[in-house]
Amino acid sequence: MDSKTTELNELFTAWGADFVNQDGMILPLRVSGAGAEYQAAHEACAIFDGGDRGWMEMSGDDTSDFLQRLLSSDIRTLSTDGVQWSAMLDNKGHWISDLILFGLHRGEMKLIGIDMPTCRQEIIQSKFELMHFSENLSWSAPTVARLMLIGPESPNFLNQIGIDPKASDIDELLVIRRPDRGASCWELVGNSERISDYARRLQQAGALPAGQVALDILRVEERIPRWGADFNQDSTLPESNEWHRASLDKGCYTGQEVVARINTYGKAPRQLCQLDFSGGTNPLHGHELQDENGTTAGVVCSWVWSPVADQAIGMGIVKRKYAHNNFVLKVLGADNGETARVLIPKQ
Repeated sequence: MDSKTTELNELFTAWGADFVNQDGMILPLRVSGAGAEYQAAHEACAIFDGGDRGWMEMSGDDTSDFLQRLLSSDIRTLSTDGVQWSAMLDNKGHWISDLILFGLHRGEMKLIGIDMPTCRQEIIQSKFELMHFSENLSWSAPTVARLMLIGPESPNFLNQIGIDPKASDIDELLVIRRPDRGASCWELVGNSERISDYARRLQQAGALPAGQVALDILRVEERIPRWGADFNQDSTLPESNEWHRASLDKGCYTGQEVVARINTYGKAPRQLCQLDFSGGTNPLHGHELQDENGTTAGVVCSWVWSPVADQAIGMGIVKRKYAHNNFVLKVLGADNGETARVLIPKQ
């Protein structure tokens, strides 16, 4: 996979960021120090490059009906200025992509903003092209910069640079509220030059440039799985326990039969579970989980040290027989016999 830079790469480079390749995107890893960035996101305002997510816009009279038969959520319940978790699945219930949908308006025109991992944008576009026949709709994938503000002071910082945090569209600038970053998150979506200017003004006003380390801690503390780390195209939606993305009574969509069958008759063979680790500060991504007899039970997908919990926490894929609250598994290759306690996500 070729690596791509985001529209804000030059700006974060000027701020002295270290970078990491995440799912083919070059993203800021740390900018001001992970501890300070995490603290700013909890107490003030941290600003992040949101270029790990792609952006599309769809409008037209048949938009809702078209997406209703392709996606897992009930599009009819998405209101203007609303937000909805969703997914595109194949006919076996495997992920094509996770999605977040935004009900938006641009002047008098209503549209749906479609947010997905940047690395999945091309395949989603190809699926739209394959399934589009005579419907009255159109879509676009504009090249945009994405700047996220996380922290309780974010609305005040937006006001300082002349942006109403309650607005959704300001002269071609979109202001959206993201539900997937682990804390209250405002995002500015628009022209690269304009967003970069806003970012500089926010930084000059005291907002702290930040990177993926702090962002990942926030996400894992709220137990929000991420594409590429905790699930991918080889996973099913039920296996990932992302039930809030699926409507169980809206009718047919691609993958619906698999999702409905597992919901009715039992759990998937593997489950994405929350993990609390017994100790140690060495990252455990990819480490095997075993039962007391040394039998493979699963694998660690995400790992962070949580300042809030004052311990290491994460997520992992665990075989169904071990997916029970407080089941303790050994972490193969960890220091001092470290263990992981399994917690089942609430549906």
